[in-house]
Amino acid sequence: MKATVFPIHLPASLIEKKSCLIQSLTNWVRTREPIWEQNRLGIAAAGILIQVTFAGAMILILGEAGASPLIFTFGILMAFLADSLAFAQAPMRWLLAIFVLSSGVNLVLSIIYGLMLL
Repeated sequence: MKATVFPIHLPASLIEKKSCLIQSLTNWVRTREPIWEQNRLGIAAAGILIQVTFAGAMILILGEAGASPLIFTFGILMAFLADSLAFAQAPMRWLLAIFVLSSGVNLVLSIIYGLMLL
């Protein structure tokens, strides 16, 4: 038995808005990346401090909530990946992206398991 796939047709204006948004974000990053590269040490230090703080809070909350160590592992992996890219001097756009992703993942895990403690 074959599954039938129905194609989704998006309006042209929506596709243009999406590509325009992506293009404007790309241009924004390209124009600011040289400034980020000049301030690499400060940005990396602040990013490590912030995202490791989120990871520590996540470990505390998930431990109190009795979460599985496998979930801890994902949050800690994201924090160590961000630190590794900072120490490896990856391009700043990747470094900032992984800092935001790591902090976001750890914050979301903290909120989800924090709500379970209420």
